[in-house]
Amino acid sequence: MTVMADSPEGRDEPADTSTQPLPTAVAGPARVGSPRDLAARARPGDVLVIDALDLREAEADALAATGAIAVVNAQRTASGRQPAAGARRLLDAGLCVIDGAGSAVLAVRDGTRLTLAGDEVRRGAAVVAEGTALTAARVVAADTAALDHLKVQVAVFGSHAIERLEREGSLFFEGVGLPDLGFDVSGRVVLVVAAGDGAAADLRRLKLFIRDRRPVVIAEGGAVQACLDEKIRPNIIIGGIDTAPDNALASARVITLTSDAASLSRLEAIGAAFDSSDVELSGADIALLAAHHGGATVAVVAGRRASAVDVLSAEPDVGIGAFLTALVTRRASAEASVIADTYRHRHSLVFVWAVMGLAVATLAVALLSLEEARSLAESLWDSVTGWFGASE
Repeated sequence: MTVMADSPEGRDEPADTSTQPLPTAVAGPARVGSPRDLAARARPGDVLVIDALDLREAEADALAATGAIAVVNAQRTASGRQPAAGARRLLDAGLCVIDGAGSAVLAVRDGTRLTLAGDEVRRGAAVVAEGTALTAARVVAADTAALDHLKVQVAVFGSHAIERLEREGSLFFEGVGLPDLGFDVSGRVVLVVAAGDGAAADLRRLKLFIRDRRPVVIAEGGAVQACLDEKIRPNIIIGGIDTAPDNALASARVITLTSDAASLSRLEAIGAAFDSSDVELSGADIALLAAHHGGATVAVVAGRRASAVDVLSAEPDVGIGAFLTALVTRRASAEASVIADTYRHRHSLVFVWAVMGLAVATLAVALLSLEEARSLAESLWDSVTGWFGASE
């Protein structure tokens, strides 16, 4: 049975009632940082120190792939607020996990040798932090609590979504109030690049598609550098202007959002053409709606990895906006991963070889029509037949 216990932070959390033994002690050098940072620089045998509430599954997989032996989380990897997929992936990969160790553990320096024993994190003989050693039973208890929490989240989310539709239904279903993209996207393919961790990887996988289809590229400011690194220059940049390079801003159509107010003077200084929008949506969602209502044949979304739980857990305006945008554009949009897995060059390999064979045959006919080429061919043929004749 799962019971609820009061946490130090005042949240209700699942109390562990199992008698499953705790993991045995492990030790290794500390690496402190965000999950994204550590995924890039951690080494086999490290003890990873993070500060992430409800670690996402993709982040857990990236940490496990480093070869680290343990994770110490200042917050709760499995809080009971949502399914504990990240915590489960860490345990399945064989990592020792201490949860809710507190912010003091973040002061540990990189390279410091830490020992995890039971619920304690030690440096030598000194206990530097204490949390909860995760076990499979504790993760199951967190999942059970998450189910009850999700029921409440879904009810609240639905109520807020209806309220927003009553206020802004014309924005989502008719495009009223959307900014002018400055490009005619009617009948065009549009590539929307969101400022997510997977943007660069998605763009690399889409290279063939981009080369063949030449889409109109709309990027959030935080994704512009990923585009440039893949030799893709955005036609339109929406929001997150402070993170975009000057040269990209100067050559693109720029649409600023309310959060970009501090960057307007920068745009004026570099002579960038820009318009402003007060629509309360992310840059990627504005791009999707504008492409949809502008008549684009399809909008491919790169860099976005939001699950249903992520949408429910996001800030209300952000999560509900993303949900309603997906609802409206679902028939004319596709995830980059789907396109990358299914797209093939418009010309098949058989067709390419047929064209090459035809070209070779045409060249041969053209050469044989020349007196010199015909004489050379006859001479070579006489040499070959003479050689075979001599060998008999």
